Amino acid sequence: MKNYSLKSKETIVETISVLLILLFVYSALSKLLEFQNFQAQLGQSPLLSAYTGFISYSVLTVEFIIALLLAIPKTRFIGLLSSFGLMLLFTVYIVVILNYSSFVPCSCGGILEQLGWKEHLILNIGFTILAGLGSLIVSSHKKKTFLKLALITFTGSILIVLLYLTSENTMHRENPFIRRFIQGSATKIAEADLKSNSKYFAGTDGNMIFLGDNIAPLHIKAYDSTLKEKKHYKIELEREDFPFSSVQVRVQPPYFFLMDGTVPVIFRGKTADWKGKLLMHSNNYYFSKAEIIAPDKIAFRAQQLKSLNNILGTFTFSDSLQVQYAPSLLQKQIDGFFDTDGSMQYDNQLQKLIYAYYYRNQFIITDSKLNLSYRANTIDTTTKAKLKVVFIKETGQRKIASPPSTVNQLIAVSGNLLFVNSKLIGRYESKKMWEQASIVDVYDIQQNTYLSSIYIYDVNEVKVQSISVSGNNLYAIIGHQLHKYRLSKNLFSVPKTRVQNTKKYKNFTGPSNRIETENL
Repeated sequence: MKNYSLKSKETIVETISVLLILLFVYSALSKLLEFQNFQAQLGQSPLLSAYTGFISYSVLTVEFIIALLLAIPKTRFIGLLSSFGLMLLFTVYIVVILNYSSFVPCSCGGILEQLGWKEHLILNIGFTILAGLGSLIVSSHKKKTFLKLALITFTGSILIVLLYLTSENTMHRENPFIRRFIQGSATKIAEADLKSNSKYFAGTDGNMIFLGDNIAPLHIKAYDSTLKEKKHYKIELEREDFPFSSVQVRVQPPYFFLMDGTVPVIFRGKTADWKGKLLMHSNNYYFSKAEIIAPDKIAFRAQQLKSLNNILGTFTFSDSLQVQYAPSLLQKQIDGFFDTDGSMQYDNQLQKLIYAYYYRNQFIITDSKLNLSYRANTIDTTTKAKLKVVFIKETGQRKIASPPSTVNQLIAVSGNLLFVNSKLIGRYESKKMWEQASIVDVYDIQQNTYLSSIYIYDVNEVKVQSISVSGNNLYAIIGHQLHKYRLSKNLFSVPKTRVQNTKKYKNFTGPSNRIETENL
């Protein structure tokens, strides 16, 4: 009878060992055959993303080793304990993902990839129990083995919790350029055909999206939030005898601004009649970019006359034009012009100006007076612009001698969230996806943290040209298409755009053209 009982135990242990061997070998081989995909999936994990490289190799190695230990009778007990420990880690990992993580990533591949997280949890619990049961059956000292299993359970649980805490901190503040793509964070819900690829975002009032046209600069189209209803407006200028060459329109209801820094000239009018009146002209305050801070204040970027370096400043229109510069904001690395090039936007909710460099991983946050709030970095690792600039003596021009490495292409800001269209591929990312979509990284500029990334898919192999955010909606112009993406409210809390308070400015008619400050 004892021999029968012993054989039964041996059969049970061998059955458990075979099942575990099949599990680990199949799992390891599946990961090995699609290793890049496995690493990419680990890179999306909120617990493991910061340690993807180390863990991807370690898991494969450990699974093969445990399978070998289980196959040899003399080392089977160690193999069963190790199996219990590894399956416990997998189980606790899923429990943390489902209950405490800020998001639930896609299933991590390998074994039974089509199973959901809950199904994986049930499977893991079952194999953990089998491994523990096998350890107790093999052991001749049940109490000691039970204590070992309890110690493994405690240690493994603490390890997963520590991984979660450290990985979250690393991903949010010390990111080693591993992006996080959260399933369901952005969903395309509407699109419209713009009929041309010359459109750009001019502004929004929270309900309507206003689009300017580079080819027909006096024409404005407005779309409602469904992208179905649209209106067409034509701007009337009190003077059109200027040598316009780079017209940009900004709409901040109830006002609109038409600007051309190459003239230089600025018009301002009301969206009630779209009639533009001269606000600034016939001076030497040339500028290359401009954003509206208030109806009587505009932030601009210009070039210093002597050095030709880029500089930020503000125009304030009261009884006379007042110009203020912030010479220390843009920091030179190579030439002061190409290396400080970038995008800028002003957000009314935060009352902050954001300037993001094109060729390095840095953006600047200032208040409405261009006082520096702080400098921050995007998640990529390009701290210095990769540019080769040459100076041509004959013409006095500076030119880029080799193709530049663009880091931050486009930006959009709404409330505490900054959206950056990045041009650099991160670790463990699929090159095929980069051929099909553009990536937008999302940052919380109040907490100075990276949140996640989203895909904006190409249209007929054309990539996104412009982005804008209003409420929990992201709008993207892709060729002649306008796409609308709904952002998950659980992940991104974006305040609605507020209409500018106009009580203070209702009697404002514009300044005289007298200049009180010296030119650059």
